[in-house]
Amino acid sequence: MKKIVILLLVVVLVAGAWTAGWLYAAGEVRTTIAALGGGDPDRSMTCEELEISGYPFRIDVDCAGATLVEGDVTTTLAALRGSVLVYNPTHAIFSARAPATFADAFTGSRSRLDFASAQASVRLRTENPLAALQGEDVRLERASLAATGVAWVDTLAAELPLASADELELHLLDVPEQHDPEQGLTALAAYATASGVDAPGIAIADAETSLEAELSGVPDQLSELTAPDLLQRWQQANGQLRLFGLKGTAAEDFIEATGTLTLDDAARPEGQVKIASRGVIERLGDLVPPEWQGLVLGSPADDGSYSQTLTLRGGIVLSGLIPVASLPPLL
Repeated sequence: MKKIVILLLVVVLVAGAWTAGWLYAAGEVRTTIAALGGGDPDRSMTCEELEISGYPFRIDVDCAGATLVEGDVTTTLAALRGSVLVYNPTHAIFSARAPATFADAFTGSRSRLDFASAQASVRLRTENPLAALQGEDVRLERASLAATGVAWVDTLAAELPLASADELELHLLDVPEQHDPEQGLTALAAYATASGVDAPGIAIADAETSLEAELSGVPDQLSELTAPDLLQRWQQANGQLRLFGLKGTAAEDFIEATGTLTLDDAARPEGQVKIASRGVIERLGDLVPPEWQGLVLGSPADDGSYSQTLTLRGGIVLSGLIPVASLPPLL
């Protein structure tokens, strides 16, 4: 009998400790979100209604009427939800409910993003869980976004459809082979695909697009990826943006681009981009002056395709051997 009583007492104590821990964690989350709404007027996040649930094994955060301010741009979402397992806090799942609206106070532009569904996940990596609680020793392992029924509409003067896609996927992954813990640097690989793409302004219908790229020489700590001097640190680390493939196809027409870009000692873009296409010039129409179309896309081959090499060197953009533009330092 005593053993049963002791066992029940242990269960009650463990359950009480777990409950207290969950309530503490939920309170910290609520305090953190509340802090995002004050302080810096140029960077904030607020919720019309905030609810935290998921006891006992999850922490679910539901933010209805979310408003995010980043400089001159204000973004609103009908609802935003985040969820994390208490025993696996380095993996978070997010979802959103349409619409999302964007207003730029500087340019005056306004637009809306509609979608049938939108889900994202973020997985983090840490070697020291205790330090991670203080925001230290936390690296990005993977971030993904998947959306369906996406439609982007300009709403400044009237409802003007800009682009839409049946399905959209974005992935950002850490490249462990390029992690340099001594320098505190790593590389991030980016993959993106979109299907059923329509863009009425340039006569694109039911197109497919994909992107594969890699950015090396970036800080390995998650907290440093939004640092104001990130570009300067990337330059000092001799970072590279390698474009393995940017592709778009619509029926028989296509465009492909590959290349490598970096910053020189004067912080000017430097590198080379190769472009191959067919049917793009015809779709551009008057959007790009005719004299620029050939410089950017090249001259036609016998099969109707175009190819061009753009070289960036010393602040000058060369189309083949012809200088066509100058670029200012980015720092």
